[in-house]
Amino acid sequence: MDRTEEQKLTQDPIMVVLGGKEYPISPLSISESRAWRVKVMNLLKSMPKQEDVENNFLGNMTSLFITIPDVAADLFFSYAKNLNRDEIESVSNDIELAVALEKVIDYARPLGLVQSLTKAIPRMIQ
Repeated sequence: MDRTEEQKLTQDPIMVVLGGKEYPISPLSISESRAWRVKVMNLLKSMPKQEDVENNFLGNMTSLFITIPDVAADLFFSYAKNLNRDEIESVSNDIELAVALEKVIDYARPLGLVQSLTKAIPRMIQ
């Protein structure tokens, strides 16, 4: 279910499903969020470039099956640090994690907040 503008503005926790169980994830503080976004960019920069793995079957398979899922898990759990990673990884699957990470990225992007504020401010001053 899509979050309302009010939920986005008030930073209500998002809910993710992992291992068939629903978990709330609250927003990080400004400084924690900034550090997380820097971590995201640094991890993305460290990923092998497409041209480096394109002609290398083993490198491509390693990236697809090991590197990318591990990076996704690291990013998710570094944002949702209140969750028990070991417990969740023992019962959830990669698809649940991918969906949860997508929600976290959407939640954490600063422009999403700016867009929400831009829409909410006119309603607040009426």
